[in-house]
Amino acid sequence: MSSETEVPRPEQLDEDDLLLANALQAAPRATWSELGKVLGQDAVTLARRWERLSGKGLAWVTPALGPGLLYRTCRAFVEIHCEPGSAAQVSAELSRQPHLLTIQHVAGTYDLFAIAFTPDFASMSDYLLTSLPRQEGVVRVRSHLVTRNFRTGSQWRLGVLNQRQERALLRTRPEPQSVEATAYSTWERELIVALSNDGRIRYTDIATELGVTPRTVQRRLNRLLGNRDLLLRCDVARPLAGWPTGALLWLNVPDERLEEAGRTLGAFPETRSCAALSGANNLLVTVTLHSVDALHDWAVQLRRALPYADIADRSVVLRQDKLCGHLLDAWGRSHGVVPLDIWRPSGLSR
Repeated sequence: MSSETEVPRPEQLDEDDLLLANALQAAPRATWSELGKVLGQDAVTLARRWERLSGKGLAWVTPALGPGLLYRTCRAFVEIHCEPGSAAQVSAELSRQPHLLTIQHVAGTYDLFAIAFTPDFASMSDYLLTSLPRQEGVVRVRSHLVTRNFRTGSQWRLGVLNQRQERALLRTRPEPQSVEATAYSTWERELIVALSNDGRIRYTDIATELGVTPRTVQRRLNRLLGNRDLLLRCDVARPLAGWPTGALLWLNVPDERLEEAGRTLGAFPETRSCAALSGANNLLVTVTLHSVDALHDWAVQLRRALPYADIADRSVVLRQDKLCGHLLDAWGRSHGVVPLDIWRPSGLSR
């Protein structure tokens, strides 16, 4: 390929960019004044920096399902085998579906890895057995239902903040509330969808969109966040932040050691997610890496920590097309959003 047709490498995120993104991972809706006090920087400067980062798709805040909602919905990890040469087109088509929150191209025994969410078990069964296999270009689908979460992508951190800063920012978050779990109402679904484009959108803007008062929006959002039914996460263009790739490792762990293994792997700083699965390979851990070479060292670390765990399969992430609803380019920058509306019937067979 000639240099004239090569895509120039975008700007890297610098230390101040990463510091701000890390602060928003800890407190996604903190005010600029609160962030400025903790980081020792001017609030206006921070706001302008964030405007640049979000405007260029280098960083963004988006909603994610929290523990409460995860256990009231159904989630599956899906391996997708595609017709030769069709993986890019299949991924582009599937990325439009709200029920597939994350889609990755992988180097391994299958072509695409996806995370599927549906409101309930019946909808998931329908989606995996009927709708997804009918997608043009899909040859075979292999699915794994999630039975327990030990760590989710929302908990991963860039590791730039010091402990004092992290603790100070955590104090700005809504206090946990004791509210009995109930079925989701229309306003809760509408609020989650409204946050999909921008998790830091102002209460007044959400209120205008939903036809309620800003105070009502604030109260309802604080309830969702306080109960951890909903989480807000700050993501960055990882290839431009020093984390160009990742890997998925499928493990076979004795059932009596599964809880121990999940919690141990969840504490590793490279771990993005760790979940127990319904199949023979009953644990999946996804990691973020500085280089492909680092996978070997990480696997050695895993074996030392969990000598009883068998690594049944592993895949390296070649490219990520979708992350928690955000559509990504080759450099991991967000260039569009599919709202987090897993309750929408579109894409499900009826």
